[in-house]
Amino acid sequence: MSLRHGVTLAICTRNRLDDLLRCIASVIRQAPDFPVEVLLIDDGDMPEPLIASLRRELGHPPFRFAYRRKQQPGLLLSRIEAVRLASCDYVLFVDDDAELEDGYLARLAETYDRHPDAAGIGGIDAALRGSFKWDLFTRLILYDSGRPGRLSPSGCGGSMTRWSAQSEPFPSEYVLGCNMSFRKSALAGLPHAEWLTGYSLGEDLYLAAWARRTGEIWIDPRLRVRHHHARTARDKEAAVAYTEVANHYHLLRWRGAAAWRFGALLWTSFGLLGRSLVKRSLRGKASGYARGIRFVLAEDWRRLFRESISDLGDGGTLRRGGGVPGEAGPANAQGLRADPGRPERRRAAPSADSEV
Repeated sequence: MSLRHGVTLAICTRNRLDDLLRCIASVIRQAPDFPVEVLLIDDGDMPEPLIASLRRELGHPPFRFAYRRKQQPGLLLSRIEAVRLASCDYVLFVDDDAELEDGYLARLAETYDRHPDAAGIGGIDAALRGSFKWDLFTRLILYDSGRPGRLSPSGCGGSMTRWSAQSEPFPSEYVLGCNMSFRKSALAGLPHAEWLTGYSLGEDLYLAAWARRTGEIWIDPRLRVRHHHARTARDKEAAVAYTEVANHYHLLRWRGAAAWRFGALLWTSFGLLGRSLVKRSLRGKASGYARGIRFVLAEDWRRLFRESISDLGDGGTLRRGGGVPGEAGPANAQGLRADPGRPERRRAAPSADSEV
């Protein structure tokens, strides 16, 4: 089914009323010629008069409005809830502090028409660009793969600074969370990951990896937003720095990455720590990076010990998952599972070591 039959535009928000209103104004300016459901997933305390006002403003074609106030906070949980509530076959996530550039929705429909089998299509942050010094540094610390659609050896998406220089859509292993869309069916069964809490850094990589079980992900550099990076409702910078390290570790484990990639992640993390110590404006992140590195080192020792003990167990074959678990759930979504030889019913996502 074509996106022109309708798209759910989901905005996950938390106490950023001014940013949210600016975002919604950019949606209204799109004037799409197909149905758009604007779905707000609220982790905050949006005033009832504002909800009523939005319901009136978005209550006529081509728009319709839906609102959900969540009880359990967390960005990933908001994404999962949005997929569950979406009434359309396509879901476009837009951050509440982002503005869609003119023609975004029309361009998104055209791109899905050109790639009808795509599991998802993402856009770019128009202000996100690299420089010679930044590109060299990120390549040296393995934060950037050097290829626009490829995650780095450490599992990071540093190559997104190269997206604005592309002229045509290209296949990608990942998307940018501030504007990313998926077929609703591609996210069916998406499990909650306990390590993706609060701000949930890396949840866009998690969603993309899950969606890629069913088809390719594409980035269209002409799908552009202005992302204002509002500081309201974000975690403190030391906490964000910690999750930059720890969550990428969890993502590598979940995807069944080869052992050398964990070494690459440590190399990247030490590079980010060094930068934060040298650059005065980033020193608030240093303690977070250091804590993340300690976590990875401790967790790897524990993992090696557990695997050694398991090898002496009941003879079951223990293996690292070759990609996203086919029947992901709390017991096996961590990346290690007993494999009794039963074939997967669903197509496994590409592993962390596969080519785009």
